[in-house]
Amino acid sequence: MSHSTPAHSDDSSPADWPKLSVITPSFNQGEFLEQCIDSVLSQNYPNLEYLILDGGSTDQSPRIIERHRPRLAFAISEKDGGQSDAINKGISRATGDLVAWLNADDFYLPDALRTIAQAYRKYPGGSFYFGDGLRVDRQGKPIAGFFPGGHVRFNRPALLLGLNYILQPSTFMDRKLLQKSGLLDGSLHWGMDGDLWMRLSALAAPVPVDAKLSATREYADTKTSTGSFTRIEELRRISEKHAGAPITPGVLCYFLDTLHRLTRDRPDLYPPAYRADIERFWAATAALMGQFGAGNDGFPLRNE
Repeated sequence: MSHSTPAHSDDSSPADWPKLSVITPSFNQGEFLEQCIDSVLSQNYPNLEYLILDGGSTDQSPRIIERHRPRLAFAISEKDGGQSDAINKGISRATGDLVAWLNADDFYLPDALRTIAQAYRKYPGGSFYFGDGLRVDRQGKPIAGFFPGGHVRFNRPALLLGLNYILQPSTFMDRKLLQKSGLLDGSLHWGMDGDLWMRLSALAAPVPVDAKLSATREYADTKTSTGSFTRIEELRRISEKHAGAPITPGVLCYFLDTLHRLTRDRPDLYPPAYRADIERFWAATAALMGQFGAGNDGFPLRNE
């Protein structure tokens, strides 16, 4: 069962709240960075450690970071090895009970940190705590909720064999278990979060939280949107490592989704009848996910 933990203010001291470490990796995301930072600091969470690791941005990002420096636990702007490298550097510096990363183009919703802290206090021992959120456009306007019907559930077989349904910016990880599982795999470009959820959930059950915690931007320039078949191959290798199958129904669905878009964009190569065949195969493959507790959209139908 998902856990509902409505946020509220109280008069307790900072030490009464678990320490939360939030890491923002950034590179030339000045268009969004101010909103991201404000969404963290405006939480007024009493025991926050906020770290920003910028990869040497050449836009307005360094100036934005400098304005907020007095309220940051750590900030740096220097060339790094990419997003995973920046996040791992932040994790290595973090001292919180729970650790999260919030990409510069995403932002927290009000009371997100207190909601997670209350879940952690009520249900200690989770490998990670994750909630719902909003899909938003480039301007930050809501498109839809993330979890269908707002039902936040965890089912490990659905994660291993199906799709990655964990909303990354709404996820907070137990730092000690994170150190035990290993940090982000720097060789991965698209699926490093899914790989981490699989490793962490093997150590302890995650805790789903019935609350919208973050907003994730969806626009044409995001890595997920531009990965195409190279991204699919990386996801296939991740699933093979954890599930032991050369290709899982979930990865096959990702492949068919990408192939379907290609046939739609190149009617000169792929006629409508062929695209219809792909749609039938795609639907049949999605239906397979019901075997391990997921709907044809990949989201769990029930908790494990």
